[in-house]
Amino acid sequence: MDYRFKADEWKLLTRNEKARQCRLMAKEVRDLAHGADPGLAGTYLQIAEDWLKLANEIEGATHVN
Repeated sequence: MDYRFKADEWKLLTRNEKARQCRLMAKEVRDLAHGADPGLAGTYLQIAEDWLKLANEIEGATHVN
């Protein structure tokens, strides 16, 4: 998976593709949290929650891209 975020490429994705990408990023961050220093694990989990929230908001959007 390519972790570089490029706004021009993001704009070309469909809402479903964007939501899927957000969920993949959430999974990666959750996996990272499980092996992280306890002081960082909570922050990683919050980032994962934010990715999931974004995915849900994208899916609920009424406009295209």
